[in-house]
Amino acid sequence: MAAVQLLSLGCGSSLDPAVKADIDQRVTGLRASAERITAPEGTSVRPLVPGQWTTHRIIDDKGQPGFFTYKVVGQEGDATWVESVSESYSGKTVTKMLMTLGDRRSLESIEIRAVKMRDNRGHVNSFEGPTLAMVRGLFSSAVKGLVVSWQGLPQEDASVIAGVFVGCFKTQSTATFGPMRRESVTWSHPAVPISGLVKSQSLDGHENMELVAYGETGAVSEL
Repeated sequence: MAAVQLLSLGCGSSLDPAVKADIDQRVTGLRASAERITAPEGTSVRPLVPGQWTTHRIIDDKGQPGFFTYKVVGQEGDATWVESVSESYSGKTVTKMLMTLGDRRSLESIEIRAVKMRDNRGHVNSFEGPTLAMVRGLFSSAVKGLVVSWQGLPQEDASVIAGVFVGCFKTQSTATFGPMRRESVTWSHPAVPISGLVKSQSLDGHENMELVAYGETGAVSEL
């Protein structure tokens, strides 16, 4: 049952009029920043620090907008609490994971130790110990956005709402980031905390993400 609940989080098709109105208003209010971020000096991702956050605007395969926010909300020993908030017309889901990231160059280097989730109906589920072991594989795709390997990649400028990022690392891959999983082209920059993601465009053109805001402090857990 836990696995079924997990897979259904954020996947409901029912539209919430109040949520839709809020998202539409926020999208209408977005204004492109004139900030220009210089080219990276290296290929290393920055360490996670509590307080960091990023917000991306999403356009899904139905052409509907939404938002996806990553936050670093705590530290326990060698492990970090990373929270993701997915907002769509059907509501908001929150996933909070305690994990160690290793060198971040492969999915195998990331260890998930605990998970807490709230679905768009407000139901909260926690996974740890034996319960987490049963469903750990289901969470693997959710942390792919934290895997970073930029060495040797071509570089290209990317313009998004958050600004112009010079010399982004560009790659094509099966991208999984929040509710999206498609063959995509992505542009990443070390100035962007947590994932480095500046924008992502699916090859079929139906889904895309772009960075709208980010910060080094101020992230607060919603769970």
